[in-house]
Amino acid sequence: MSMYHPIAVRMQNQLENEKREFVGGTTFRLGSVTIDVESTDGIGGLIQEWLEQWAIVKGHDCRDASPIVGTQGFPDFFIGDEDALLEIKSFNAKRSPSFDIANFESYHESITADPSRLNADYLIFGYEMEDGEIRITNVWLKKIWEITCPSERYPLKTQIKRDVIYNIRPGMWYSADVKYSMFSNKEEFVTALNQTKDQYDSIRE
Repeated sequence: MSMYHPIAVRMQNQLENEKREFVGGTTFRLGSVTIDVESTDGIGGLIQEWLEQWAIVKGHDCRDASPIVGTQGFPDFFIGDEDALLEIKSFNAKRSPSFDIANFESYHESITADPSRLNADYLIFGYEMEDGEIRITNVWLKKIWEITCPSERYPLKTQIKRDVIYNIRPGMWYSADVKYSMFSNKEEFVTALNQTKDQYDSIRE
């Protein structure tokens, strides 16, 4: 039995099969001037909005969660009758993934209160953009422990600025040529999360 929700599996399979069709772009109009957008800033949000409409058209039971959790809340979508959790992430496939998986402190606190968050599915889009044209190159379906790994500084890879941990960051799960492998299971990830929290708190104290 798959560890992913069956609706998420069907969505990923269909997206992967149709990805050659997913070529487009964005324009921005202000007053009488219209431009083709060539920056990748904001692409992730646009893909998420697009996915909602795509799911409706294709008949997938995938519902926007923002009216309940807020636009910056977790998750991005509820799927199925049981309101399973689905997060959407995207990144420029010509670069290493650097999206924020979750705020480190908030995530640690939330799974302590509600461990079911660990079971969320992550639908991840790899895209390329050239001359304002965006193209979807890959679509992955993963669990959080399949896209995270240790780092040189902490047992869990995170975004650190001036010794402050901000967010949990992904590794390169799609590459065999990496210094740190992804976690093998949920337990490894949780252990690394807790160890990182303990080390971080110890340093701050």
